[in-house]
Amino acid sequence: MPHFISAAPLGQLAALDVHQLYKLRVDVFVHEQRSPYAEIDATDADPRTVHLLAWDTDSHELLGTARVFPAAPADDTALSDATPTNAPTTGAQIGRFALAPAARGTGLGRELLQAAIDLGERMRPGQPLYLEAQAGLVDYYASFGFTPTGETFDDEGVPHQPMSRPAS
Repeated sequence: MPHFISAAPLGQLAALDVHQLYKLRVDVFVHEQRSPYAEIDATDADPRTVHLLAWDTDSHELLGTARVFPAAPADDTALSDATPTNAPTTGAQIGRFALAPAARGTGLGRELLQAAIDLGERMRPGQPLYLEAQAGLVDYYASFGFTPTGETFDDEGVPHQPMSRPAS
């Protein structure tokens, strides 16, 4: 499937692109995975957060998304809701990684995650990357150099494993 990946802070996205971004995340996280939590948070709108969007070239349908933002101290109210409590205050974090069902198994997920890693490394050069993997995806993220850090925790009924990737 022909596609392209764009990257921008939320404030620079067109209104209909924001709609597709939130719709995909709600479809995947809230409906499909039955995680009844507020999908939209302050980190989304922070100008330091960059949203990666994978688009079908022909239909302009959103196929996948992720966000990358700087890790922040707990007193940074804009980013603290998305930064793990045990995460260092350096580096960048990858989150809200989601693929539409039609895009799964096509290799797009690997391409999108690599784009997020590359962005995180540019955002915070020489510093580690962090993410909170759903427990069933730990091996997937490990294939990109992430290793478990800390204890597994429950996030709205879904077990998650904090993971980090050293600076490259």
